[in-house]
Amino acid sequence: MNGAEGFKDREKVKSPKEIRTGNFAGRRAVLVTFKGKTESETEETVKELESLSLTLRLKVIKEFIYRPDTIHPATYIGKGRLEEIKIYTDREKTDFLIFGCELTPVQQRNIEDYLKIRVIDRTELILHIFGEHAKSKEGKIQVELAQLSYILPRLTGYGVSLSRIGGGLGIKGPGEMKLEVYRRRIKERMHRLKKEIEEIEKHREIIRMSRKRKNFPVVAVIGYTNVGKTCLINKMSSSNLYVANKLFSTLDPATRGVYLGESRICLITDTVGLLYNIPHDMIEAFKSTLEEVGFADLILCVYDSSSPNMDRQYETVIDVLKLLSCEDRKKIDVYNKIDLLNPEDLNILKNSYPDAVFVSAHSGEGIDILKERIKEALYGNPVRI
Repeated sequence: MNGAEGFKDREKVKSPKEIRTGNFAGRRAVLVTFKGKTESETEETVKELESLSLTLRLKVIKEFIYRPDTIHPATYIGKGRLEEIKIYTDREKTDFLIFGCELTPVQQRNIEDYLKIRVIDRTELILHIFGEHAKSKEGKIQVELAQLSYILPRLTGYGVSLSRIGGGLGIKGPGEMKLEVYRRRIKERMHRLKKEIEEIEKHREIIRMSRKRKNFPVVAVIGYTNVGKTCLINKMSSSNLYVANKLFSTLDPATRGVYLGESRICLITDTVGLLYNIPHDMIEAFKSTLEEVGFADLILCVYDSSSPNMDRQYETVIDVLKLLSCEDRKKIDVYNKIDLLNPEDLNILKNSYPDAVFVSAHSGEGIDILKERIKEALYGNPVRI
């Protein structure tokens, strides 16, 4: 499908189901990103947008990297940059333009009108990934709620298209009526989804009370997407939870038992992966899942030690913990993937973070030390006579 055909598809009103099951595999995409304060920050931003695009199996053919100058209210970037992008996308028969930031509904619509191809901002890109990866009923409910929150303010653009279908001079056209019906149905659907999430939360509370009666301490694992949280849980609990080297492979958190030694046991809970500057609507939609962190006796903050921008990971984790009012809770910093570091870099890291635990979920190195630290945090140091 060429760019013009892709734009025709975009003219149709998209249902929540359509936004969740878009066909991206093998489609040609151009990325637009913006420079950060440092070169490493820029590289991390570009790499992250590439990874998000590749997770949807898009074929990235070009990246435009611009300085973050004045934001244009109508099109986000200036006309000169838009024309540069249009020349390339027309020549290369591009299907999608992916923006590494969040666009307003007006900006998204205006850019599409100018380029005549489908435009997806960072938020919608993440939503498509969520839609593909959610497997459980709870995960699907949370994803759909986030999707509906995203498309609701964008219905006006679709309504303009619908109004051309029928209607006559001096009367209210059927397109406008359809828009109002669609808006009302989405709001009703969001209300029902929130009620379902409330029921899920009640069920979770019952499970928590049961665990409390059985005196099982709970450890919650939180961290950036693709830092190896699930792999770490598998290694500690000898489980076989789904693991993949892609972003947001875990949207359906799971809890497993971990034997810590000396007849001590804990339950360890996975959580959805985080992302820098993640949209507020997504945090709200997944808040019921993330709130498991607030009920944990201990939090493991997991970081990718091989990442060139761990500061971004740390800031993201702390921001979410603050949002959940958990920043002062008992926690252990865990640096994963040390098998990807050379000995010199590992020593530098250990000297920089002397209280952290350094592990490799892949090789198992450091797992016993981590279990010992968890046991001490949960049960205290045993008194030896």
